[in-house]
Amino acid sequence: MPRVTDAYREARRDEIARAALRRLERNGVRDTSIADIVEESGLSTGAIYSHFSNKAELARYVAERFLLPRVDALEAAGRGGELVSPREALRRLLMVMGKEGLSPSLVVQFWGEAMVDPDLRAAMNRTVSQLRASLAAAVTPWAHTRAASADAAAALAAAAARSIAALAQGYIVHVAVFGPREVDEYIASATSVLES
Repeated sequence: MPRVTDAYREARRDEIARAALRRLERNGVRDTSIADIVEESGLSTGAIYSHFSNKAELARYVAERFLLPRVDALEAAGRGGELVSPREALRRLLMVMGKEGLSPSLVVQFWGEAMVDPDLRAAMNRTVSQLRASLAAAVTPWAHTRAASADAAAALAAAAARSIAALAQGYIVHVAVFGPREVDEYIASATSVLES
């Protein structure tokens, strides 16, 4: 029997993830089962379960495959010494989210389900931890220009990363509930309110 390559396995997982996103978008997170994803993908139940054991694992894969690698570029900029301000990090993060086509409504639904599903909550917490670490790395050179010591810069970068993530969450919820909003307008508005 021929061996399945890593590239084939990854392509199949991507195919399943995209089918899941289509069905989740139509039915919502709560009302989409693995059986629905099987139907959407046209694959067998065994094929789905050989890649994902539950929706939490699928959600983690979607974030790790389609969102976090794009955030890695932001992290690399900071690790390369580029001065990325928190404002610019937020802008780049929100632009990445928009390009990935991850529906804000779907993200909010996953957050809601994470409140009652411990596996999904653990997956979401891991994703947010990775995101914050990437954001902290991105703004570390900026933090060094404002702090007296390396420890103070690390603390400032971590605090900025938490705030950037929270502002991103606010944007996602706003768009999910009220409809599209320009990223730059949102950031300008938030900045003007916070500076008042």
